[in-house]
Amino acid sequence: MGTRGLEVVRFRKRYYIRWNKYDSYFEGLGAEIVARIPEDPEEYRKWLQSMRESYAATERTLEKHIYEIHDGSKPDYSLFNQFEELPSELPNLSRDPFVEYIYIINLDEEVLTMNYGIHWKLNNIPRKNNLWIKAIADSIYIGKPTISPDICPEEHMASLALDVTRDQTIGYGFHVVTPKNDITGGRAVFLTRMLTTALRAYKDEIIRLGKEWSPDSFPFRELTFAFLSIASGQADFLSFPESVSHHFKWPGWLNERGAGDKAPLLEFGSMSHRPGDPPGASPTETMYWLEGVLVRLSLEPCGKDVTEAVDWGFEQGCTNFQVVVISLFKVTFAEVSLKDNEPHVKLTKPLSLSPLHSDYCLSTHPRERPECKDEVQRLRYGERILSHNHFSSSTPNRLRHFFPGFVSLVNFFDIAASRRAVAKAKDPFPPEVYDRVLDFVDYKTWKSCLLVSREFRSSCLRNYRIDDRTRIIGSPYVGEITKGEDKTVLRLFFDLEDMEAGGILPMEGSDYFDRCPTPNHTWMPLVGSDRRALMTYVAIWFSQVKPRDGHVKFRAEDDDFTTE
Repeated sequence: MGTRGLEVVRFRKRYYIRWNKYDSYFEGLGAEIVARIPEDPEEYRKWLQSMRESYAATERTLEKHIYEIHDGSKPDYSLFNQFEELPSELPNLSRDPFVEYIYIINLDEEVLTMNYGIHWKLNNIPRKNNLWIKAIADSIYIGKPTISPDICPEEHMASLALDVTRDQTIGYGFHVVTPKNDITGGRAVFLTRMLTTALRAYKDEIIRLGKEWSPDSFPFRELTFAFLSIASGQADFLSFPESVSHHFKWPGWLNERGAGDKAPLLEFGSMSHRPGDPPGASPTETMYWLEGVLVRLSLEPCGKDVTEAVDWGFEQGCTNFQVVVISLFKVTFAEVSLKDNEPHVKLTKPLSLSPLHSDYCLSTHPRERPECKDEVQRLRYGERILSHNHFSSSTPNRLRHFFPGFVSLVNFFDIAASRRAVAKAKDPFPPEVYDRVLDFVDYKTWKSCLLVSREFRSSCLRNYRIDDRTRIIGSPYVGEITKGEDKTVLRLFFDLEDMEAGGILPMEGSDYFDRCPTPNHTWMPLVGSDRRALMTYVAIWFSQVKPRDGHVKFRAEDDDFTTE
């Protein structure tokens, strides 16, 4: 039968993905894969060594001819034609909705994973009477399979999740504060909206693999850096008249065909790199400065992380600074100062970035997903919220409610940047003059003006520039769209001004390709400085509402989360 699947080999954290068109179910491709893995301990050891040597050779070949970027080079696509995509530590395993079965042979941890939630010890799969097939069961969570402990002993099961330490001790005097979570103005709403889009683009990878990633791992560093770059305003946003083709097999970076005059650009999540540079756009360390804020990466923010970040800041010669401790799920903010010549820390409790929680992850032991017997299967709250394309991000109030960490992250970096901006005793010109000057500067100059002075920054943010051509006029607003007689939905609208052609259009943003995009009103984040990566799977498409979309009434938003 035409049951589609993926056969994946993980080696040195990189995923080598092959497509399987027929018979991918457990009794088909699954049984074939199990049969390939020797049961005899000595034969298993030889097989494992041989597999590792084979993929090490493949990695060397790809590194030499594909991953390393040279000007004018043309990659030899035949070298990775056998794979669905260029192998990466941040794989796209869920782009094809018709794939029903996924098998991951993990040569690093010696685990065979099936459909993300079934983890067998690679050298101890229960083969007698096909027990491994009989033991596969539905869990109480929709779409998350497990292993029945009533049928299979736990000695055959495995877990890929990393242990988390939660040391709440803080080595300095401190007091707890509440972070700012207002969301007003075009900048704050647009950046928060882009953060929710980025999260949605990678939520499946985070849920399926996130607990396997340590803070110094490539996926963890890249995703958190992308969140921080967008929130801080460090990221740029590229607009394309037509979408970048995801059907074209990129060599990990984009040439003129994919990026126009911005080429070459790294493709976000790719292992490609310039000679002498590491892959990706993020710093290789787990502690670094970004836009004047000290960043600490953590599996789960705790007191120990804050203490170590403060220690590191003092070692850098700083006495007054801001700290962000961030994971894939939560964030903690801190402000460090000297009080009576003694260090003092103001900090927040950990805030959830989004409705996703770490206990949703599938890398954990199968026992974390109880077998469904008489219960009704359920979809966890955060996943249910994010499954509605527009609901959680259709008004500023909903952004604040469902994404408190993201909203506070945008505000925290805004406050830090305002403090960095030069404070002047008296400005020689009224604000209207600054506003007029900003009408004629290019995007790069506009970004530099953000730090000229606090007054200049305020003028810059009054009409937020997305790129060289487009800016947001004023604050976004809510549209109530009536479809049919009794269907009412809320949508978030922005007034976008074309600074070249003139004219202001009310536009609705969408994460998905569910409308025909207006030319030059589709943006993707470009993160990094010296090493720049385009997030090709993260895009907000802005479009005007057509008459066929229903009647639109603009109104003041409310806190009703049950409208749709």
